[in-house]
Amino acid sequence: MKKIYKLEVEVSLEDADEHQAIQVAREHYRKGQAAEDPPDKNGKRGRKIPAEEFVPNAVAAIMELIGANDLLEKSGVEVTVVSGREALEEELSPQETREAGLEEAALPERQANGIPEADLDEFETGVYLCRWPNGDFSLVTADSRREALVQLDEWAGAHPSQLFPMDSCMVDFGLNEHGEIEFRQFGEDTDSFVWKTAYPELDQVLSSDGVLPEPGDDFTPAGKDRIRQAVERERARLWENQPECPQAETEIGKTLQKRLRTVGPVADYYVQEMATRILKSKVHKRGKPN
Repeated sequence: MKKIYKLEVEVSLEDADEHQAIQVAREHYRKGQAAEDPPDKNGKRGRKIPAEEFVPNAVAAIMELIGANDLLEKSGVEVTVVSGREALEEELSPQETREAGLEEAALPERQANGIPEADLDEFETGVYLCRWPNGDFSLVTADSRREALVQLDEWAGAHPSQLFPMDSCMVDFGLNEHGEIEFRQFGEDTDSFVWKTAYPELDQVLSSDGVLPEPGDDFTPAGKDRIRQAVERERARLWENQPECPQAETEIGKTLQKRLRTVGPVADYYVQEMATRILKSKVHKRGKPN
């Protein structure tokens, strides 16, 4: 039975040695199988990525060198995923953050910037509601927010803060005489979640005095007008305050993000998938996997 271990490794590198590390990593990359851009929408094979682009900085160089460690291969250890970033000197450790009382103070700022508290790759519930800025919403099954973003990218680039994990998802559909699938209703818990999460202002109006009709009655003209105004606000309120599009963490990811016109977490996903395929398929000139 194969076990998977996820490790967090901190690597130090002197400024004077940074150039050397990059050159060694690029040379190793050139000796192996070159990475390729993802295929286009027509399935055309992507271009081969040159070493200077695949290893643009020290972080990418360290990632390449870690994947090329012969001792890991000799020990039967298979490196399947490598990711990293440059740490900032002013960053505090989790303990220092708690001691400084910054953890709670930083929460409103992170939320204002549309950064979700849950990690993009953390499992939450398996189902997400995506609230689009134009007032629409989508439901998607995914093991993490990143996977949800990748699937939703088929329609448009979503922001992580637009995703809401659902504890319950129950939807009923019917088949009409024209062979078309029609939506019938949500389950009670799902219905409540959708209204309170996607349309809180409209939900409040619909249940307010003077709008909620008696059983069997229709909305009054004044009630219909309030509903129409609430619908217009729901369609516009996110357009007016959209968070900045999240950027990719690596230079390769940033390049891919521009080409695909997608959001950073999706570009990072494709870069990681590409790196994983390379680690599994790239063969060293001596026959050892990189």
